[in-house]
Amino acid sequence: ALRKVQGGLGEVVLQRRDPLEPPVGSRALHPLLARAMLPFEECVSGTTALLRRGDFAECPFKRVDAECHWAWTQLGAALHIANLADPLVLARRYEGNRAQRDATAIYESRCKALVRHFREAYKVEVDREDAAAMLNFRGPRTPEQGHKILEALEASHNAVFAEYIRPGRDEAAKHADFRSDFVQGREVAIE
Repeated sequence: ALRKVQGGLGEVVLQRRDPLEPPVGSRALHPLLARAMLPFEECVSGTTALLRRGDFAECPFKRVDAECHWAWTQLGAALHIANLADPLVLARRYEGNRAQRDATAIYESRCKALVRHFREAYKVEVDREDAAAMLNFRGPRTPEQGHKILEALEASHNAVFAEYIRPGRDEAAKHADFRSDFVQGREVAIE
C-alpha cells in the first residue's frame, strides 16, 4: 500500500492486530514533579530509562523485587529524572512477565523503598503501613495515620522546595544548570 502512493497522493490506514494497552507510568513530565510523585507511584519505567554510567559508583538497580522503585528513590540531589519515554511508549506484557506472578513481593519491596527514602532523604519516621497508604494514593486507615502522612509529605515538600525551587545561595550554585533549564521563571507554576 505504501509503494502504491509513493511520490503521489493516497491514503494508507495502519492498524494494530494486537490489543492496545494504555500507557503506563506517571504523567508528570517535569523533573521536579516526577521526583515529587516518587512516594505515590513508580514514576519512570525501567525499560525506557536512560542513565549515565558515570553518575553511579555501582549499578543503581539492586537485586530486589521492586528494583526500579529502589533506584529512583535513591537518586541524589544532583541527579534528576524526567518522563520523556513513557508517554511515547506503550508497554506490553510479554509471556513470562513476573509482574503478575510476583505482585505481592514487588509491592512489599516498593513499601520498603519508600520507608528507607523518607527516613534517609527527609529524616521522617514512617513505617510500612504509612508507605502502603501513600503508594498508589491508597490513603490512610486512621485519622492519626493521615496526620502522620501529611507531616511526612510536608517534610518532603519542604526539602524539595528548599533544594530546588527557592534555594539559598549555596544550593542555587550547586544546581545552577538545572535551575536555569527547568525552574527559573517557573517557580510559581511548580509550587
